[in-house]
Amino acid sequence: MYTQYSKFNITFRRVFVVLAGLLSLPVLLLLPVNKRTRMGSFLHRCWVQTSAQPLWLKKIEQGLK
Repeated sequence: MYTQYSKFNITFRRVFVVLAGLLSLPVLLLLPVNKRTRMGSFLHRCWVQTSAQPLWLKKIEQGLK
């Protein structure tokens, strides 16, 4: 039902997250805290995603097993 992403896709996504975080750091320092938090949350979701399955559903299924 859900597809696992390849190791290349996961590595590419994580490299993108690191670069996006480094490039946006000077701008984030000037923004209010709530916008910084939103950007950090977005980058974290991109970093941990390894399949097309939503993270919340994966966590629930792991908890039920």
